[in-house]
Parts: sequence; C-alpha cells; structure tokens
Amino acid sequence: MRFIGSKIRLLDNIKEVVFRHAPEASSFCDIFSGSAAVARFFKQWCEIYSNDLMFFSHVLQKATIEMPNMPSFETLANTIETNDPVSYLNNIGISKMEHLPQEKRFFQNNYAPTGGRMYVTDINALRIDYTRNIIENWKTDNLITDLEYYYLVACVVEGIPFVSNISGTYGAYNKEWDRRSSKKFKLVELPVIFNGMNNKAFNEDGATLLKRLSGDVLYIDPPYNERQYPPNYHVLETAAKYDFPELKGVTGLRPYETQKSEFCSRKTAVNAFDEMINNAKFQHIVLSYNTDGIMTLDEITEVMKSHGIPETFEVNYIPYRRFKSQNGTTRSKALKEMLIYIEKEV
Repeated sequence: MRFIGSKIRLLDNIKEVVFRHAPEASSFCDIFSGSAAVARFFKQWCEIYSNDLMFFSHVLQKATIEMPNMPSFETLANTIETNDPVSYLNNIGISKMEHLPQEKRFFQNNYAPTGGRMYVTDINALRIDYTRNIIENWKTDNLITDLEYYYLVACVVEGIPFVSNISGTYGAYNKEWDRRSSKKFKLVELPVIFNGMNNKAFNEDGATLLKRLSGDVLYIDPPYNERQYPPNYHVLETAAKYDFPELKGVTGLRPYETQKSEFCSRKTAVNAFDEMINNAKFQHIVLSYNTDGIMTLDEITEVMKSHGIPETFEVNYIPYRRFKSQNGTTRSKALKEMLIYIEKEV
C-alpha cells in the first residue's frame, strides 16, 4: 500500500537498532501503526501491540496482527461452498453486481463519475460497493467471525490503491484517468504470520493507551509535518467503515475532527511527544523521525533524556532521498530519516 512515511524500506534498519539494544525483547508496541508494515515485520519475533487512530489502519492490524493465522471461514464455506471468499468475491460477474440497488452504492454515488468525482471508475466503484455489501451481509448473518470480517475488509482496503486515480494520497483525484484506474478492482489477500502469542490491535489515542500497556520495545513513528492523515486517506477510511458518511467539498472529505493528530501542529507536537514518553512503560524506546520534521532534534533530545537514561541516548541517521529546489538543482543538504533510541527505567 502507498502510505505517507511508510517504513518498509527501513525495516532492516529498525531491526538493527531494536535488537542491538534489546536482543532478548519479547514484546513490541507499534503505537502509530499506519499500514502496519513495521508491526507485521516484528510479529516474527515478538508479541505485538499495534495502534492507530485511523480505522482503516486498525482494520489492517486486526487482520494481520491480532488475527493469529490465516482464517478458515468454516461457517461461510457451508453457504458459498468454498473456504476462499477472496477468490469468490473477485470472480463475481459485473452483471450480478448490477442488481445492487443504487442507494447501496456509496462508492459509485460519491467517489466515481456517477457522483461527480474521479477517485475510481464507475465499474470499480460498483465492484467495491457490491463486495462491501456482501461482507456486511455475511457479518449480519453470523457467517463470519469478527476477525474474519476484519480480514475481508482489510483485503478490500488493500486492493483499492491499485485502482485509485490519485497521485499519491486521496487528498485529491487526478483530472485525467491514470493507467492503473482501468485495472479491475480485486481484493488483495494478506499474509498472516502465526507467532503463538497474544497480539492485540487498538484504535485509540496513543498517549492514553500507553497508560495501560507495558513491555520491552516501544516504536514511535508519528506524523512529522502538518499534513493530517485523515483527509489524505479518507476514501480508505470510508471503505473500512462503510458508514455512508456525509461528505463535504469538491474532494468529498468525511468528518475527521476526532482523528486529528497533535503531532501535526508546531504548537502541540512537543507536548504530545512529552506526554507519550512520560506515559511509556517500556524499557526500550525507538523513535522514527525526519530531519525536516516539526520537532527539532534538540526538542526531541530534551524530552527523551528527561524521561530516559541520558547516557543511552543515540541518534542513527539514514539518508533516503534528496529533494530538488524549484529551479531543478539538487539541494546540498540531504534529507535524512532518524532512528532515535533511549532506554527508560520502568
């Protein structure tokens, strides 16, 4: 999945820092889980606690972190005569989908040309609508368990970026159709790792949640600029909730007042970070941040050293790209990702 600040390319770097300082770690908390890539990676070795305020992220976590192994769909199999509902849903013909009443076609009525927007084509919007209606019906009829429900919804969410008419996020759609838009929407089957542990996914404010959690490693990957995530991923949020929200504006934003992050404001970011580190009952803390972020390294250093063991504080720099200035020349200063570590007495 294309996701702002995705750490997929930094997984080995994060692993190196974590296991160099905490080689015996058995629990790992990903408090800003996003696409859940880091939490999934560390599920190989640790009991995982994952969390995010975005519900679509929570769905991905429930499906791949809290789900102990690949779902069996035993009850559903008696109805659709297969225990592979992903393939079943992907192979339903469009002629059958056309019977879906227009009032149940939220994506087509709001995110496609029928609704005056171009996030997805009309036919892909119908595929998404039909699939989400079927999954909701299966849940209502008790044909799937709660975790099986989350798994199927996550497969829908994971499939939408492959057919979305966007440049990077859902803050706006392209005015001309991107080539990927013509592809057929399909659910994307997600792998699930079995680790035999009691993994949990949460959908809460991170600082508040940390008052109830404890463990070995806390990984913090907060927003680093002023771009709020909800307006950039509102289409995926609606796909996950399928709650028929009242949309606003040309881009069709859903309400997101309760999902704003304090880390996206220069006025509140440092205090929010201080509260989080203060509440953390984890011995090892690793922060992912950007050298061009809202919080300065001096501010981060002061907060982490005030709550942790100062002599264990460490900054690891990872160059990952260069920006170009408006005249097209490469800026001399490379933007870097930072992996910042400190140990805390708990």
